[in-house]
Amino acid sequence: MNRTISDIFSLRFFFRGAIFFFLFQFSAVAQNPAGINWRYHSASTFVIAYRENDNNLAIRVLNELQQRQQQLAQRLNYQPRRVITVFLCSSQYIFDRMTGGAIPHWGEAAANSAKWQIYLKTPAASNSNELLPVTVTHELVHLVLAELAFPNTLPRWFNEGAAIVLSNESRHSDPTLISRAILTHSVVDFEEIDDLLSFPNARAALAYAESYHAVRLMTQKFGSEATRRFARVVASENDPRQAFQIAFNEDLWDFEAEFFDDLRRRFRWYFLLDESFLFGGVILILLLAGFLVTRWRTKKKMKEWEAEEKANEEQPLPPEVDCHKNDPEAIA
Repeated sequence: MNRTISDIFSLRFFFRGAIFFFLFQFSAVAQNPAGINWRYHSASTFVIAYRENDNNLAIRVLNELQQRQQQLAQRLNYQPRRVITVFLCSSQYIFDRMTGGAIPHWGEAAANSAKWQIYLKTPAASNSNELLPVTVTHELVHLVLAELAFPNTLPRWFNEGAAIVLSNESRHSDPTLISRAILTHSVVDFEEIDDLLSFPNARAALAYAESYHAVRLMTQKFGSEATRRFARVVASENDPRQAFQIAFNEDLWDFEAEFFDDLRRRFRWYFLLDESFLFGGVILILLLAGFLVTRWRTKKKMKEWEAEEKANEEQPLPPEVDCHKNDPEAIA
């Protein structure tokens, strides 16, 4: 997520005070202006800041970042040069403090392209109780793309979609989300996705899914270099629509219309596979079946009663009996 955050940590102050650590790559204890004690470790173009109890996690994340950066450099044919500082936030309080409270409750991480910083929740602070490698990679992609597009800002639909595609996140590719949105006429257009951080969880999940499929369509249509090409053009053209026209010789409005047509064609009926829909459908079928069986049994019983009544009506009455016959006390 690219968003300017309040000035909590001075990168210039850090560079002046930590040059020794960059050169010799070992941990140290420092205190940032926010009053949080950090340990620092550095390698390559990364500096990671962490609390004492997260030393092993910090080493693992640092190694992950280096590997993912090499892979991204190959895929994008671009070698990032910026030094990125990564903060492992061991509580929601620290995460909110470092991000200025700009990230909604469903956010597990954030990237700040104005300061070239990444903020990650440790398992202790995360709702999922784990820090996934794809989450680390997702935020790294944001900063790599931001460096490609510098000094301008990428549109969020592209920024989020490219981060999902390049980090190989499968959790945002669920087509049932889009299918339900098509069914209820609640799809999110590209400009609306700019307000992603103000969305509730469900709508944010839809925006991520649409962004992912939009970038997938873009790369399928314009080639594997489309992501890098568009980011490069944005660096010289601040208007995303003009940049899209220059990069692909196509109007972004037309691409957006084609994208939503593609969604409707591919995913319109996927809601039928949704577990909640299937469960509701099964319940409805059972209720309908129960109703029909009950009605059939009732009609059958009523027919049986009618048949019995008809049989009773048609049965002849017994002959009359002379009650005086053979009565010794009868009077003639």
